[in-house]
Amino acid sequence: MGSHLVRIGVPVSVVRVDSKGRITLPKEVREKAGIKPGSRLVVYTRGSGEIVVKLVSRDPSEEIAEILGEFTLTRKDRVRAEKMLLEDIR
Repeated sequence: MGSHLVRIGVPVSVVRVDSKGRITLPKEVREKAGIKPGSRLVVYTRGSGEIVVKLVSRDPSEEIAEILGEFTLTRKDRVRAEKMLLEDIR
């Protein structure tokens, strides 16, 4: 498990990246964020060395389907629309 620090009154954990590029989010972080097995996360970089991880409360493709109703898209258009929704999350 990672070591714990405190930064501006907020607990911070230091974790290691394994050989496959994976990290384990500390239990306290998962519980506080409501992350459960199967949860979807958006991961992106911001600035130099900063990685942002956000919980996706709803699958973007479900959101698109609800908005479009019976209207159908090609796979290419659906992928493009999902990318646009994910950009809005940032």
